[in-house]
Amino acid sequence: MTLLKIKRDQKLFLGIDFGTTYSLVTTVYKKDIVFLLDEKRRFLIPSIVHYKKNNILIGWDAEKYKIVDSINTISSVKRFIGHSIHFVRDRYPVLPYVLRKDDDGKVLFETCAGFFTPTDVASNILVDLKKKSEVFFNKEICASIITVPAYFSNIQRAEIKKAAISAKVNLVRLLNEPTAAAIAYGLQMYKKGIIVVYDLGGGTFDVSILQLNKTVFQVLATSGDTNLGGDDFDIALAQYIYKKSNLSNKCNDIFYMELLALSKKVKIQLTKNEVVKIQFYNWVGEIHRYEFNLIIKIFINKTLSICAQLIKETKLSLDVIKDIILVGGSTRIPFLYKEVARFFKKTPLQSIDPDQVVAIGAAIQVNMLMNNVLKKNQKILLLDVCPLSLGIEVMGGFVENIIPCNTPIPISKTKEFTTFKDNQTVILIHVVQGENKLVKNCVSLSRFVLRNIPRQKAGIARILVTFEIDANGLINVTASEKYSKREETKKHQETIASRTSCSRSYPL
Repeated sequence: MTLLKIKRDQKLFLGIDFGTTYSLVTTVYKKDIVFLLDEKRRFLIPSIVHYKKNNILIGWDAEKYKIVDSINTISSVKRFIGHSIHFVRDRYPVLPYVLRKDDDGKVLFETCAGFFTPTDVASNILVDLKKKSEVFFNKEICASIITVPAYFSNIQRAEIKKAAISAKVNLVRLLNEPTAAAIAYGLQMYKKGIIVVYDLGGGTFDVSILQLNKTVFQVLATSGDTNLGGDDFDIALAQYIYKKSNLSNKCNDIFYMELLALSKKVKIQLTKNEVVKIQFYNWVGEIHRYEFNLIIKIFINKTLSICAQLIKETKLSLDVIKDIILVGGSTRIPFLYKEVARFFKKTPLQSIDPDQVVAIGAAIQVNMLMNNVLKKNQKILLLDVCPLSLGIEVMGGFVENIIPCNTPIPISKTKEFTTFKDNQTVILIHVVQGENKLVKNCVSLSRFVLRNIPRQKAGIARILVTFEIDANGLINVTASEKYSKREETKKHQETIASRTSCSRSYPL
């Protein structure tokens, strides 16, 4: 591996873009952005882990086993983080892994080396990035920022933080990916005004609207889909090739992984070529760009529908939007570029490499956070928002909204509730996240019980529920009885509790 010798008095602050397909690591050195490179000068590190009985391989070394030993080679793990096994099996019905569920109903990967959660896999990747960075930069990590999709739920953010703590990368902040991209453009390209960041990576989609004004970066609103990205393009194209080739007798894990690998290769080639000739087993054929465009059009339309809804919610017109920034490898697709330009009626920006821009922004931000500024007296003020609405379950299975989506953070907000029954001494606080009015259609974050409420008639007690969201978008919830001062707190690090049989609250 190439070595970069940083002076002994130069502290190492890392920006880590933990991606679905690839991860990148950057730092600021002598006012320049420097990427972690391997011996082949590659800055993209596959987010893949291969488990052997007595060894773990990560990155390009693990990528070699993706086809020949797919059961023990975990890729796109970012898509599994924070999800139940029921969600994963429903959303991704064809997977080469042996999946089990843990006590909370979440995913466990069964490998020859044992059982691993998605958070364990993420931690393995971060440990590898840390080791390679400390060798490459010849310095121990003092602080790091890890970027996450803006539309990640509290559970997903907490799991990334847990992985970072386990990997000992000295995490100081979780930074939303579109915000990181805006920082890179704002400070390197001197962009100002209202901009839209369209971020489509391997597994997630985010769109954020920001107001840039010199060194103030204010997120006005954000939206997205954490299960929409280039992986979906690969799967859809693989299914198309499978039908077109008529190789229906070849159906096993190795065949499927070979088909996916071919699909990804064809997708990349179609960004530069109108037609790609392929040979798969004994079938020889070709895929035209127009075929691929028809296949992925449904996914692109979904992203633009999300964009349209966000613009409607913010009551902005397309005329006031100055620039559209494209982020993520999937935005290299010509048809996607054309459709985004048509929708926003502007030529999108790709002057900073879409694969690199998030990592660049993360490096700049961690450098400034740690007071190691790029230029004298240059600091930025970052104003982000809560991506999803937060509330608690009330009688009837409905959600009482406490903090609406796109509320600026950090924030603390308290709302009063009361008891529903006479002499009620306990209340179940069920914290949920999402935009639906019904609890069953939202993400369940946690359940906990406030006990020993003084016996009174229904409606007399005053239950104060306080939500606190920090700069990382992580949530703490406290419930207390106003007069007796009885209090219970649920922190973001804690796991979801099992259902408890007791009455819920009633909003005032």
